[in-house]
Amino acid sequence: MAGSAGARGWLDFRKANPAYYGLTWDARLLSLKTPDKDCLEPLHYARILAIKEGGIMLTGVEITFRAVKSKPTHTQQTWWCVVHEEEGYAALARHNPRSSTGFDVNDNDMPD
Repeated sequence: MAGSAGARGWLDFRKANPAYYGLTWDARLLSLKTPDKDCLEPLHYARILAIKEGGIMLTGVEITFRAVKSKPTHTQQTWWCVVHEEEGYAALARHNPRSSTGFDVNDNDMPD
């Protein structure tokens, strides 16, 4: 989830282009208004970790290109896609996830 409201869209989970990523899967979160536009950077090498608590947990790699000749940055990402926002927040509160850095998952959203 991105902050308190999360990112809203259509989850698209399909086989990746084998010419670029081999025999793997990609996950994309597509805009509700413009289904051919991504709301978030796609997850490459995506796989499903769990389907429970009213949602699907996915993991994968976000590949970000900084410049034409530079090497891309690979960042491990985990998405939790829920259908009903209230059920998702209730499940999140039950699990009380903590970051390995010690920061809260919503630190950006907390007032200074």
